[in-house]
Amino acid sequence: MTGIAAKTAKGRPVDGQKTLQVFAAIDSILEEQGIARLSIERIAKTAGISKVTLYRRFDTLQGVIGAYVETFTSEAMALDSLEAAPRPSSVEQMEAELNRLGVRLMELISQPRVMAFDNAIAAGGPQYQALKEQLYSQGPGRAMRHIASLFEHSGVHHPEVGTNDLAEMLFLMWQSGFYPRLKFLGATTLEPSQLSQHVAVRTRIFLSSIQS
Repeated sequence: MTGIAAKTAKGRPVDGQKTLQVFAAIDSILEEQGIARLSIERIAKTAGISKVTLYRRFDTLQGVIGAYVETFTSEAMALDSLEAAPRPSSVEQMEAELNRLGVRLMELISQPRVMAFDNAIAAGGPQYQALKEQLYSQGPGRAMRHIASLFEHSGVHHPEVGTNDLAEMLFLMWQSGFYPRLKFLGATTLEPSQLSQHVAVRTRIFLSSIQS
Protein backbone atom coordinates (compact mmCIF):
# COMPACT_ATOMS: atom_id res chain seq x y z
CA MET A 1 0.00 0.00 0.00
CA THR A 2 2.98 2.30 0.17
CA GLY A 3 2.53 3.37 -3.44
CA ILE A 4 -0.19 5.85 -2.52
CA ALA A 5 1.32 7.03 0.71
CA ALA A 6 3.02 10.06 -0.82
CA LYS A 7 -0.37 11.48 -1.81
CA THR A 8 -1.30 11.84 1.85
CA ALA A 9 1.68 13.93 2.91
CA LYS A 10 0.95 17.26 4.57
CA GLY A 11 4.42 18.78 4.29
CA ARG A 12 6.94 16.19 5.46
CA PRO A 13 8.12 12.83 4.05
CA VAL A 14 5.60 10.05 4.67
CA ASP A 15 6.62 6.94 6.58
CA GLY A 16 5.13 4.12 4.51
CA GLN A 17 5.24 1.70 7.43
CA LYS A 18 3.15 4.03 9.59
CA THR A 19 0.63 4.38 6.78
CA LEU A 20 0.33 0.59 6.66
CA GLN A 21 -0.17 0.57 10.45
CA VAL A 22 -2.96 3.13 10.09
CA PHE A 23 -4.75 1.08 7.42
CA ALA A 24 -4.34 -2.13 9.45
CA ALA A 25 -5.82 -0.30 12.44
CA ILE A 26 -8.85 0.70 10.38
CA ASP A 27 -9.29 -2.94 9.31
CA SER A 28 -9.18 -4.05 12.93
CA ILE A 29 -11.64 -1.41 14.20
CA LEU A 30 -14.11 -2.08 11.39
CA GLU A 31 -14.03 -5.82 12.03
CA GLU A 32 -14.21 -5.73 15.81
CA GLN A 33 -16.13 -2.54 16.65
CA GLY A 34 -17.86 -1.23 13.52
CA ILE A 35 -17.56 1.98 11.54
CA ALA A 36 -19.26 4.07 14.22
CA ARG A 37 -16.20 3.52 16.43
CA LEU A 38 -13.76 4.95 13.91
CA SER A 39 -12.09 8.09 15.21
CA ILE A 40 -8.69 9.74 14.93
CA GLU A 41 -8.03 8.87 18.57
CA ARG A 42 -8.97 5.20 18.26
CA ILE A 43 -7.09 4.74 14.95
CA ALA A 44 -3.97 6.35 16.44
CA LYS A 45 -4.12 4.19 19.56
CA THR A 46 -4.71 0.98 17.59
CA ALA A 47 -1.93 1.83 15.11
CA GLY A 48 0.50 2.76 17.88
CA ILE A 49 1.19 6.27 16.60
CA SER A 50 0.36 9.75 17.83
CA LYS A 51 -2.78 11.72 17.00
CA VAL A 52 -0.51 14.59 15.90
CA THR A 53 1.05 12.34 13.25
CA LEU A 54 -2.39 11.37 11.91
CA TYR A 55 -3.64 14.95 11.80
CA ARG A 56 -0.43 16.12 10.16
CA ARG A 57 -0.64 13.45 7.49
CA PHE A 58 -4.37 13.20 6.78
CA ASP A 59 -5.84 16.38 8.28
CA THR A 60 -9.25 14.84 9.17
CA LEU A 61 -10.91 11.47 9.81
CA GLN A 62 -12.48 11.77 6.36
CA GLY A 63 -8.97 12.21 4.95
CA VAL A 64 -7.76 9.03 6.65
CA ILE A 65 -10.69 6.99 5.37
CA GLY A 66 -10.40 8.54 1.91
CA ALA A 67 -6.74 7.51 1.64
CA TYR A 68 -7.62 4.04 2.93
CA VAL A 69 -10.35 3.57 0.31
CA GLU A 70 -8.28 5.06 -2.53
CA THR A 71 -5.32 2.83 -1.72
CA PHE A 72 -7.00 -0.55 -1.72
CA THR A 73 -9.21 0.21 -4.72
CA SER A 74 -6.33 1.63 -6.79
CA GLU A 75 -4.07 -1.30 -6.00
CA ALA A 76 -6.76 -3.88 -6.73
CA MET A 77 -7.84 -2.33 -10.02
CA ALA A 78 -4.48 -0.98 -11.28
CA LEU A 79 -6.52 1.58 -13.21
CA ASP A 80 -3.65 4.05 -13.55
CA SER A 81 -1.78 1.64 -15.83
CA LEU A 82 -4.96 0.69 -17.71
CA GLU A 83 -5.91 4.30 -18.36
CA ALA A 84 -2.39 5.12 -19.54
CA ALA A 85 -2.26 2.18 -21.97
CA PRO A 86 -2.91 2.69 -25.70
CA ARG A 87 -6.55 2.34 -26.70
CA PRO A 88 -7.51 -0.99 -28.34
CA SER A 89 -7.35 -0.91 -32.12
CA SER A 90 -10.01 -3.58 -32.70
CA VAL A 91 -13.21 -4.88 -31.16
CA GLU A 92 -11.35 -8.07 -30.22
CA GLN A 93 -8.75 -6.11 -28.28
CA MET A 94 -11.49 -4.09 -26.59
CA GLU A 95 -13.27 -7.29 -25.56
CA ALA A 96 -10.04 -8.66 -24.09
CA GLU A 97 -9.53 -5.44 -22.10
CA LEU A 98 -13.13 -5.53 -20.90
CA ASN A 99 -12.58 -9.08 -19.69
CA ARG A 100 -9.48 -8.04 -17.76
CA LEU A 101 -11.41 -5.17 -16.18
CA GLY A 102 -14.33 -7.43 -15.34
CA VAL A 103 -12.12 -9.93 -13.55
CA ARG A 104 -10.41 -7.16 -11.57
CA LEU A 105 -13.75 -5.68 -10.58
CA MET A 106 -15.10 -9.02 -9.39
CA GLU A 107 -11.86 -9.63 -7.49
CA LEU A 108 -12.16 -6.17 -5.92
CA ILE A 109 -15.73 -6.57 -4.66
CA SER A 110 -14.91 -10.03 -3.30
CA GLN A 111 -11.93 -8.85 -1.24
CA PRO A 112 -12.54 -9.45 2.49
CA ARG A 113 -11.50 -5.85 3.20
CA VAL A 114 -14.01 -4.42 0.72
CA MET A 115 -16.79 -6.69 1.94
CA ALA A 116 -16.05 -5.80 5.57
CA PHE A 117 -16.01 -2.08 4.76
CA ASP A 118 -19.25 -2.33 2.81
CA ASN A 119 -20.95 -4.32 5.58
CA ALA A 120 -19.71 -1.87 8.22
CA ILE A 121 -21.14 1.06 6.27
CA ALA A 122 -24.48 -0.73 5.83
CA ALA A 123 -24.64 -1.47 9.55
CA GLY A 124 -23.67 2.10 10.41
CA GLY A 125 -26.76 3.65 8.86
CA PRO A 126 -27.53 6.34 6.29
CA GLN A 127 -25.04 8.84 7.77
CA TYR A 128 -22.25 6.82 6.15
CA GLN A 129 -23.75 6.84 2.66
CA ALA A 130 -21.13 9.35 1.48
CA LEU A 131 -18.38 6.86 2.34
CA LYS A 132 -20.14 4.14 0.36
CA GLU A 133 -20.40 6.48 -2.60
CA GLN A 134 -16.69 7.27 -2.25
CA LEU A 135 -15.84 3.57 -2.28
CA TYR A 136 -17.91 3.11 -5.43
CA SER A 137 -16.53 6.21 -7.15
CA GLN A 138 -12.89 5.28 -6.61
CA GLY A 139 -13.33 1.61 -7.55
CA PRO A 140 -16.23 0.43 -9.73
CA GLY A 141 -17.26 3.98 -10.65
CA ARG A 142 -13.84 4.81 -12.04
CA ALA A 143 -13.82 1.52 -13.91
CA MET A 144 -17.25 2.33 -15.36
CA ARG A 145 -15.92 5.62 -16.71
CA HIS A 146 -13.01 3.80 -18.31
CA ILE A 147 -15.34 1.22 -19.86
CA ALA A 148 -17.54 4.00 -21.25
CA SER A 149 -14.47 5.61 -22.84
CA LEU A 150 -13.55 2.25 -24.40
CA PHE A 151 -17.03 1.99 -25.89
CA GLU A 152 -16.80 5.50 -27.31
CA HIS A 153 -13.34 4.86 -28.76
CA SER A 154 -14.40 1.55 -30.33
CA GLY A 155 -17.73 2.80 -31.65
CA VAL A 156 -19.83 0.59 -29.39
CA HIS A 157 -23.14 2.35 -28.90
CA HIS A 158 -26.89 1.95 -28.64
CA PRO A 159 -29.40 4.42 -30.11
CA GLU A 160 -31.36 4.65 -26.85
CA VAL A 161 -28.71 4.09 -24.18
CA GLY A 162 -25.61 6.20 -23.46
CA THR A 163 -22.15 4.70 -23.02
CA ASN A 164 -22.15 5.34 -19.25
CA ASP A 165 -25.37 3.36 -18.89
CA LEU A 166 -24.00 0.63 -21.13
CA ALA A 167 -20.98 0.36 -18.83
CA GLU A 168 -23.26 0.03 -15.80
CA MET A 169 -25.28 -2.66 -17.59
CA LEU A 170 -22.14 -4.68 -18.33
CA PHE A 171 -21.05 -4.36 -14.69
CA LEU A 172 -24.41 -5.73 -13.57
CA MET A 173 -24.07 -8.64 -15.99
CA TRP A 174 -20.64 -9.48 -14.58
CA GLN A 175 -22.15 -9.48 -11.07
CA SER A 176 -25.07 -11.74 -12.05
CA GLY A 177 -24.63 -15.24 -10.67
CA PHE A 178 -21.59 -14.04 -8.70
CA TYR A 179 -22.37 -11.20 -6.32
CA PRO A 180 -25.52 -12.64 -4.68
CA ARG A 181 -23.63 -15.84 -3.82
CA LEU A 182 -20.68 -13.77 -2.63
CA LYS A 183 -22.87 -11.75 -0.24
CA PHE A 184 -24.62 -14.87 1.05
CA LEU A 185 -21.53 -17.06 1.48
CA GLY A 186 -19.08 -14.32 2.44
CA ALA A 187 -16.48 -15.47 -0.09
CA THR A 188 -16.27 -16.37 -3.74
CA THR A 189 -16.44 -20.05 -4.66
CA LEU A 190 -14.98 -19.56 -8.14
CA GLU A 191 -11.45 -20.53 -9.07
CA PRO A 192 -9.50 -17.90 -11.10
CA SER A 193 -10.12 -19.76 -14.35
CA GLN A 194 -13.84 -20.05 -13.56
CA LEU A 195 -14.04 -16.33 -12.76
CA SER A 196 -12.35 -15.48 -16.07
CA GLN A 197 -14.84 -17.67 -17.91
CA HIS A 198 -17.75 -16.17 -15.96
CA VAL A 199 -16.72 -12.66 -17.05
CA ALA A 200 -15.85 -13.60 -20.64
CA VAL A 201 -19.19 -15.30 -21.29
CA ARG A 202 -21.13 -12.28 -20.06
CA THR A 203 -18.96 -9.84 -21.98
CA ARG A 204 -19.57 -11.80 -25.18
CA ILE A 205 -23.33 -11.94 -24.60
CA PHE A 206 -23.40 -8.21 -23.88
CA LEU A 207 -21.39 -7.21 -26.96
CA SER A 208 -23.39 -9.56 -29.17
CA SER A 209 -26.65 -8.00 -28.00
CA ILE A 210 -25.35 -4.47 -28.66
CA GLN A 211 -23.86 -5.28 -32.05
CA SER A 212 -26.81 -7.31 -33.35
